[in-house]
Amino acid sequence: MIDEILCSKSGGRVRIALREDGRLVDLIIAGAGAPDAMGSIVLGRVSAVLPGMEAAFVDIGAERAGFLSLTAPRGEAENGEGEDGAGDSGAVAFDPVHEGGEVLVQVTKTAQAGKGAGLTRSIGLAGRYLVLTPMQPRIAISRRIDDTETRAAIEETMGGITQPGEGFIVRTAGRDADARALADDADDLRRLWATIVEARRGASCPTVLHGADRGLGQALRDFAHEGVRRILVDDRGAEADAEAFCDAHMPDLGTRIETWGEADPMFEALGVEDEIAAALEPCVVLPCGGTLIIEETQALTAVDVNTGRHVGRSSHADTVRLTNLEAAAEVPRQLRLRGLGGITVIDFIHMDREADQEEVLATLMQGLAGDPGFIRAGGISELGLVELARRRGDGSLRQRLEALEGS
Repeated sequence: MIDEILCSKSGGRVRIALREDGRLVDLIIAGAGAPDAMGSIVLGRVSAVLPGMEAAFVDIGAERAGFLSLTAPRGEAENGEGEDGAGDSGAVAFDPVHEGGEVLVQVTKTAQAGKGAGLTRSIGLAGRYLVLTPMQPRIAISRRIDDTETRAAIEETMGGITQPGEGFIVRTAGRDADARALADDADDLRRLWATIVEARRGASCPTVLHGADRGLGQALRDFAHEGVRRILVDDRGAEADAEAFCDAHMPDLGTRIETWGEADPMFEALGVEDEIAAALEPCVVLPCGGTLIIEETQALTAVDVNTGRHVGRSSHADTVRLTNLEAAAEVPRQLRLRGLGGITVIDFIHMDREADQEEVLATLMQGLAGDPGFIRAGGISELGLVELARRRGDGSLRQRLEALEGS
C-alpha cells in the first residue's frame, strides 16, 4: 500500500512518485489540456466510419485521429474507474455517427505505437469517492468493495443521491464515506459536467472541453489514505495544492505534509532518479541473486525468470521455489512502475511440486491485487507460463519520459 507521495517540480515539469516501504511503485508525470491525454473530453469530428470494424476515426486535434469503437461500451474499461473494476454497465444507446459529424468523446488510451488515442462516448468524470457517468443512468459499485452488507448500504445511500438520467460508480475510496461526503462529491461532479455541457455550446471541432488534471490533486484523490505517512513536496504551489486537498477531504493528513528543504534535488537525494533509470533497463536483480529479464514488444511483454547467481544451499527444487517466489513478488511492482499494459507472459522456472506452483501463483496474485491497472491473470500452464492483462492507460514509463523530453 502506498505510504509516501512525493511531488517534485523542476524545469516546469511536475513528477509525482508513489512509494511503498521506501521503494518506487509508480511515477506520475503531470500534465493537462492535451487532446489525446488520458481522461480528456473532446468535441471531435468524425473523419471516417469503418462499418466492417464497427468503429470510426475521430479528429480530436491531435497528431493522429482517435479510434472510437461503436460497439456497446463496457463500464469497467471506459468510464475512468477501471482501476476499481465496477463491472459491465450494460448497453448504451448512442446516435449513429456519420462522416463529418460532431461527436463528444473521452480519451481512454493515449496514442501509442503509431496508433491514435482510444476513445469512448461513455463519459466518466472521477471524483474522490464517485465517478459520474452522465451517459449511463445506473448505480455501480467497485468490485473491490466485496462485503454484501456494505454494498447494500452504499446502494441504498446512492439511491437517494442519484438524480433521474444520471449514473454513478462508487469508487473503492467511497467504502467508508458517509452520505454527506458522497452527496458533496456528486454535487461537485454535476457542476463539472454542467461546465462541460455549457462549453460545448457553440464550440468548433475539434475542441478540448475538459483536460484531465494529471497533477498532485489527482494523485492525492486517487492514492491518499489514512496510512500515508507523509506527502513531501519541493514547491510552494504543490504545498498549497496538498493543503487544499487535505482541508477538503482528509484533515488529519494535513499534518503529514512536508516541504523539502535540502540543497540537493529531492528525487536525486532520495534515490528516485536511480529507480527511474533502473526501470528503463531490461534486467532486474532479485534479492536471492536471481534475475528477471523484461522485454517489451508491440504485441506483448515477456518476463523471463532465471536463477542467475542463486545456486541455493539445499535442493534444486528449493532454489527454484525461492527464485520464483521473489520473482512473483517483484513482477507486479515492475509492471506498474514501467507502465506495461496489454498482455504480459511470465516464464517462471519449471516447478515439479504442485504446492510450490500454488504458493508462487498466490504470491503473484497478492501483489497484483493492489495494482489499479490489473485486469485478470491465468494460472500456471504446463510450460510454467502465466498470462496476465493490464490496462494500457497513458503509456509505458519509457514512452511518457520520451514524450516529456520531446515537449
